[in-house]
Amino acid sequence: MPKLMTVDEAAKYLGIPVHHIYQAVRAKPGNPFHLRHVRLGKRFYFRAEWLDEWTERVASEPPASVLRLERRAE
Repeated sequence: MPKLMTVDEAAKYLGIPVHHIYQAVRAKPGNPFHLRHVRLGKRFYFRAEWLDEWTERVASEPPASVLRLERRAE
């Protein structure tokens, strides 16, 4: 059975601040920035493969500033 990581462990695994993990968890499913997770009580848990999938998806998305510029041009 794969090990589940806490928010702190996930942030350390990805090398990002904890608040980025919480922002990704709050994103709605279907949003490219949503991070798949399991919630048990008040705590969130993640699998390493979910974190890897998320980083690949986020890395392939254009930055928000580019999206805003594209919308202005329309």
